Order: sequence, then C-alpha cells, then structure tokens
Amino acid sequence: MADPILVGGVSVDPDDPCALWQALYNVKLRFISGERVEEVEIKSAITNRRVRYGKSDMTGIDAELARLQALCAEKTGGLRRRYAKRFRFTPSC
Repeated sequence: MADPILVGGVSVDPDDPCALWQALYNVKLRFISGERVEEVEIKSAITNRRVRYGKSDMTGIDAELARLQALCAEKTGGLRRRYAKRFRFTPSC
C-alpha cells in the first residue's frame, strides 16, 4: 500500500482507482458549483469592475475520470450491462 495522498482535502489510497475516482469527481463538482472560484473587485473613480475566475482544467479532469473509471471497472469485475429481451407480439386473431 502506498502512502495516502490528499485529493480535495480527502486522504485517498493512490492504488485504489475507485476511491481516486470518487475523490476527483467530488473535486469536479466543487469546480462546477463555483466553490473554487475567486472574485476580485476593482473600484476606482472611473470604473467599478468585478472579475470571477477559477483555475481548472476540465478536459484533463474528465480524461482522468474516464481512465480511473475504466480501472475501477476492471478491478471490480467490469461494468454491469442490462440486456432486455425484445418481444414481438403478433395478434392471435
């Protein structure tokens, strides 16, 4: 077992892709909800500006989430898929 790492303030085992996926997904939700956004207000005699910004790489986070999800599915026995049978009803009359 490797030393735990902090992801979004949560201690996670880096060898467990399922735990890493959950922690990173929680970080992504915080970014989306605006929790990790900074707001700066600049006031002067001429203008009043308010700027909101946040540092994040959503494409990088999404790529890592997809990779971790595949590793987690491989570890837990794969994705469960539903197979529904199609019935063909014909009138008996």
